[in-house]
Amino acid sequence: MSERACENCARDDDDLVAVYRVYVTPESWDTPGSTQRLDDVELWCFSCRSQYPHEEAETS
Repeated sequence: MSERACENCARDDDDLVAVYRVYVTPESWDTPGSTQRLDDVELWCFSCRSQYPHEEAETS
């Protein structure tokens, strides 16, 4: 059993990657589309990384 869990879906997983969560607002007839990247780094599993908008965090 893994001791680490995805911070998005809480699934136990060893294949976690540090990412920034990105919120996407689609364009509408009266507002332009936009994206907002959060500053907090989270650990996400492969499934969440393949389904949700994000940016991988640079690791040093």
